[in-house]
Amino acid sequence: MADKAEIAGFFKRFLPRFDVFQIVSVIFFTLLNIVFLAIAAQKNGFSFTEHDIFFHFTIKILFDAAFLLFSILILKAVFKIAVIPALFVAANATLAVADILLYYFGNTLVERSHFALITPYSVTSFVPWYGFVAIFTSVAVIFFLSFFFIRKIPKEDIFKKSLFWLIVCILLNLLNISATPLFKKDERFDKVITGFRNAQIYYITQNQWLDFTTGVIFPSLGEKFRILSPVTEKFVGDYRLFSEDFTVTNDFSPYEKDIENFALNLGKNDEEPLETGEYSKVIYIFTESLSLETLPCYNSRIKGSFANRFFCRDDIKAQTFTNLKTSGSPTLQGLTVTFNSHPNYNIQEPTGHRNALPKILKKQGFKPVFIRSASKFFANENLVFQNMGFSEIIGREDFFADENLKKYIYGWGLEDRILYDQVVEYLKKNRDSKLFVSVLGTDTHPPAGQMKYLHLDYPPAPVVSGINNKAAKLWLTSLDRMDLDIAAFIGKLDAEGLFDESTLIVISSDHSCPLNNVTAKIPGHPKNNLAKIPLIFLSKQPLPETDFSTQADQTDIAPTIVHILGIEKPAGWWGKSLFARERTEKSIGFDKKFIYFSGHESAKTINIEKPADDSEKAFLELFKTVFTD
Repeated sequence: MADKAEIAGFFKRFLPRFDVFQIVSVIFFTLLNIVFLAIAAQKNGFSFTEHDIFFHFTIKILFDAAFLLFSILILKAVFKIAVIPALFVAANATLAVADILLYYFGNTLVERSHFALITPYSVTSFVPWYGFVAIFTSVAVIFFLSFFFIRKIPKEDIFKKSLFWLIVCILLNLLNISATPLFKKDERFDKVITGFRNAQIYYITQNQWLDFTTGVIFPSLGEKFRILSPVTEKFVGDYRLFSEDFTVTNDFSPYEKDIENFALNLGKNDEEPLETGEYSKVIYIFTESLSLETLPCYNSRIKGSFANRFFCRDDIKAQTFTNLKTSGSPTLQGLTVTFNSHPNYNIQEPTGHRNALPKILKKQGFKPVFIRSASKFFANENLVFQNMGFSEIIGREDFFADENLKKYIYGWGLEDRILYDQVVEYLKKNRDSKLFVSVLGTDTHPPAGQMKYLHLDYPPAPVVSGINNKAAKLWLTSLDRMDLDIAAFIGKLDAEGLFDESTLIVISSDHSCPLNNVTAKIPGHPKNNLAKIPLIFLSKQPLPETDFSTQADQTDIAPTIVHILGIEKPAGWWGKSLFARERTEKSIGFDKKFIYFSGHESAKTINIEKPADDSEKAFLELFKTVFTD
């Protein structure tokens, strides 16, 4: 009996007692956690009904509560005063609120550690001064209340009680690790997408204090901690569009001389209005990795006839801009440049995509929608596109939910022809809405494109002579079939009454095909990642005459779209409308730490880490600056 009594006494001393302060603290921080997780789930496109999401979110709530109690007790035990643990509680509240605010305003995995994003820029741009007064007043109240109650925590067996909560934290983490592999693989996602998605889950479910410690105070420790996480994969950190080196300003005056020296369009909005009627639909068709020089009608060294149902038709050739270069590659970089009209894709995400085309069109009453065949979680693009201003993002996962579409989903995603059919259906359902619809297929994704079309019939592969590489022939075949699908898509739009005088159709590419073992086998294809892409504007309204051979780049596309729509162009855009009566020819691209700038009188290659002279340093200052109206 004595042994049992001693054991019972030990556990009685070991197990913590819950006083009012501990109960209130756990409830308060749990409510903050629930608010944060609800916002994070909405921002990431997650649902609490998904088993893995519910499990990891629940573990976070329990772990954070146990870690809070452990920290309060161990700090009181070590320092023997209430000030230190009270400061911890107040700091923890600050970090929790920071998480909520940063996710609410769209700052996400593709940027950095939550707390590291609190900079003078983010403070002044998103939260008004009185909001911060309220926040820090609340934090001060939390500190003083915590100090008052922590003083009353008895010192007896306080180390043992803190040890109890440490053991709880360890057990929860072990449960997290051991249970993760038991979740059934989601058929919607392949291994790569699962990695990106798991990285988002991991990022959300980090404890805010541990995240601050490992991400800000000891970043090298954070890298080691990241490897040990149960849900993270090697994809954490990949595809981040982030740079700490940027400036946001609405003052052009310090830069006017350099803007003039480089003949840039920054700070100017001198395009004369076009005499066009109103448009209520803009349909932007992005082809995947289509270089102009892969089309035989623009590359005489390709011996063969294909892509003649659309791109190489005489009427389409007459409307194709043939000297427009890629500014950013791969896909996310190219789209970021196109939508923001700024060649530095690294600084758009941390500055909030201040001048993004979807945001501008949304203010004009358009609903921006991105419809793609691949997963919307790829490269965390579900997050980036939301931050750009897209109201709806539809991808592989959404199509997978339709039993009739599953068989067409393989490889990179939904087959392009079926994707275009789904876009037609979406436009029919939203016939009366004002829409900006961006469409991105994947059948031509390098190196070889879609090699097998399992459920669709296409004409025989085109005969191409002088190319002996099998993968190169397969890829050119995929271009021919994409060409056929786009022609059919536009034909369906016309037949359904969806291509009328109020509809503008834009066709280009996300970027040129990057240099690889396939493009190297295609004669006449440029040996770089910033080659030319076709750009075509189709409208039932007459568009002005222009020089379709003018030197241009992807930053000129958004200015051209708003010019046609009769919308004022932001002064911070680098590009200029291709229908402007007067324009200075230029092209600019950014690839692997080098900027390639070609103006009407000179060309430069600038190493962003080692500018050669004051002129290049001045250009880099412009390159790192986002100008706002």
